[in-house]
Amino acid sequence: MTDEKKQQAIKLLKQGLETVEEREYTEIAEVPTEDENRFEVKYSFVHDGIEGIFTVIGERANANDEEELKINLLSEFADDSLHYDSATAKEQVDNDLINVEEYLHRHINEG
Repeated sequence: MTDEKKQQAIKLLKQGLETVEEREYTEIAEVPTEDENRFEVKYSFVHDGIEGIFTVIGERANANDEEELKINLLSEFADDSLHYDSATAKEQVDNDLINVEEYLHRHINEG
């Protein structure tokens, strides 16, 4: 994926997470990656009084298909985080990312 599409995907990720009312997400920083079909962005979140940090990993799902860009979004939590044992927080983040992934796919291929 081009750098332009990567930046567009990161922007759409941020916009999508901003629409989540139940949790508060704040972008911390983009993590540089060597892989042209992958991006990583660190986020903090607040969920039911639990605060935590995680990394959103975006990977191109269809590297061979130039027609329509598809990106899978995954969350990665550090093993030593306070929220690591909170399955509910991780589950909620993952559910939010599923919705954001749908939002991203609706908008990334426009124009």
